Amino acid sequence: MSRDSKEEGETFSLPDGRNLGYLVVGEGKPVFYFHGLPGSRLDILLLKGKRLKNQIIGVDRPGIGLSTFSPNRRISDFAADVSRLADHLGIGKFALLGFSGGAHYAISCAALVAERVTHAVAISGLSLPVDSSEMSGMNRLFLTLGTTPIVGEWLQKKQRDMILKMAKDPDAFTESEQGRKMLENVGKNEAKLFLDPELRDVFFRSSAETYRQGPDGIQAMIQEAKLMKKGWDVDLSKIPPGLVHLWHGTADRNSPVSNAHKNAKAIPGAHLELFEGGGHTVFFDNLEKLGEILGS
Repeated sequence: MSRDSKEEGETFSLPDGRNLGYLVVGEGKPVFYFHGLPGSRLDILLLKGKRLKNQIIGVDRPGIGLSTFSPNRRISDFAADVSRLADHLGIGKFALLGFSGGAHYAISCAALVAERVTHAVAISGLSLPVDSSEMSGMNRLFLTLGTTPIVGEWLQKKQRDMILKMAKDPDAFTESEQGRKMLENVGKNEAKLFLDPELRDVFFRSSAETYRQGPDGIQAMIQEAKLMKKGWDVDLSKIPPGLVHLWHGTADRNSPVSNAHKNAKAIPGAHLELFEGGGHTVFFDNLEKLGEILGS
């Protein structure tokens, strides 16, 4: 295990020689957090000092941040990585929190290591295989064309360049024409995130961390999109009734609320919580309620 600066995180060596990057903040009952896309373990800095009285462990998925890329992996493979990290940290039982592109990993882990999971909260998640027909144009583009050998790499490089530009000078980017257009295309919840300088800077930094590994970061994002287009590789009917909580804003433009309804039908006793008019980052306005679930 190697240690970087306190806010950078650490790496844990897995049995196959890969490194698994993670970051721990806070104290209390442990919660493993699975980031969205783009995103990284650094997402949890958005929750630091908020109303979550938990120890939150943000985990980088393969090829992102500090975690070694793993070709030909499956979504279900991540459950074994998380379980080994929990053993390494001396954690027996834990909660799961997956946001956006990390939500289906929380659901998958709930199916595979249910005996260790107290609660699994999937926020603004997708059903698998993903249906991109009702998504915003940019997300639909990345899912439909983003997995092709040449176009996919080109799209990811364009996104990477924009994100690195955002992270290098957040103020300049927000005030630029490109930044203003981006704000016009997001919901009210997301706009509030970008207009708060502290939250915005952490978001940009975490997004840039997606591409820390250069070419492997590009391949990791393409791999994530490919996995979303496949069906579940776990039996959701095996999840203990009531273990999974699904949170979704009805006005989510990145992950349409139809995804939550599909997952609710497939997962036994799932607690479906819809937030009328809420966007993709709806949980920022409901952290106290989220903390009650994760801490119980």
